[in-house]
Amino acid sequence: MDDFTAERKAIYPWAFFVAMTATLLLFFGLQALFPTLPLYIIAIGGSPADNGLASWALSLAALLTRPLAGVLADRWGRKPVLVLGAVLLGGGPLLYAFASSVPLLLGARAVHGVGLGLFTTAYPALIADLLPSGRYGEGLGLANIAPMLSMTVAPLLGEWAARQFGLRVLFLALGMVGGAGVLATLMLPGRGDDDHGYALRLRSGQALRRSLPRAGARGSGQAGMRQALRKPGVRAGTLGMALLGLPFGVFMAFLPLLADVRGLGGTGGAFTAFALAASLSQPAAGRIADRGGAGKMVLGGLALVGLVAGGLAAVADRWALLALAGLFGVGFGAARAGLETCVQGSVGPALRGSAAAAQYTAYDLLIGFGSWGLGALAGATDYCVMYATASGITLLGLAGGGLVVGRRRRIDGG
Repeated sequence: MDDFTAERKAIYPWAFFVAMTATLLLFFGLQALFPTLPLYIIAIGGSPADNGLASWALSLAALLTRPLAGVLADRWGRKPVLVLGAVLLGGGPLLYAFASSVPLLLGARAVHGVGLGLFTTAYPALIADLLPSGRYGEGLGLANIAPMLSMTVAPLLGEWAARQFGLRVLFLALGMVGGAGVLATLMLPGRGDDDHGYALRLRSGQALRRSLPRAGARGSGQAGMRQALRKPGVRAGTLGMALLGLPFGVFMAFLPLLADVRGLGGTGGAFTAFALAASLSQPAAGRIADRGGAGKMVLGGLALVGLVAGGLAAVADRWALLALAGLFGVGFGAARAGLETCVQGSVGPALRGSAAAAQYTAYDLLIGFGSWGLGALAGATDYCVMYATASGITLLGLAGGGLVVGRRRRIDGG
């Protein structure tokens, strides 16, 4: 028993769990607004397309931030990027308290998105730094439980608090939770602190500074991502995350509106079902990915996500909605664990931040397209057409990617 405990401590040092705690607190403030913010946008004079635009503003801001966040996390260390991201991500809900119109709310969402881009780019790089080789899938899957666990309660509590006290009180309370997340982030070890892997990160940062051209911050960010994308595993993981982002964007942005139009009640329970399923599936899928099954996890997860999106096009029962949300979580968790294992296992410490930036830039781009572009489609048609389109794009993209991979294997095999 003592040997087993010592082994687990060696694999997961204290900083691993502090990072998970910070992530849980920071994401609570983002996720508590999932079932309420879309309705708030309508209440202040917005439309379904404006709801998609609000999601796109968050994703676009994160997308534009990621290249710089990746190279800074590789050059300066993970902690400075995490702390700045935590301040903006944790304080973002406070801005919503003063957003009484759609343009002001879009500005608040952009600031929130910058924090999201900074924090979530440095986070997988930090986690990978703390893990031994060959355990990336399991460790990243476990680390990604934090935002999923937050989602099991945050939407439900957000709905309840909005009904009891109003949205402005909810925004202020979420800002306080975010402040606790900032404090937890400040507890993380920085470069030079005595912790597992930080000497390696110092050497990797120096190596990256020597390898990248002497250019401005923006140019350096692009150079870091270009270097990472030379790795086949990073390219494949980036394309896969893009394909996952589209159905995820419409699932998150429009589920409350779909349920409202069809009289299915609140969606806090559906988000909880999604989060629980994703939490349970990611560590198990990550362990399978570590043992050479990353491709199977990605293919199976993306296929399930695409099929569930098609099911949402026709859902007409509350229990069916909960079941579909749970299945979406299983597919999402399996695909994400496989993709992150593929990406972080393909690069060394010097490019982990840039590899995460490439992966999640593609993810944000397709989340934005799913929420804005397909939101406009929903406004012109209905939610049935929107979800059916998301399903079709996902499954066709998966089939096309499978054909390309199969063709390359046949060529490589002679």
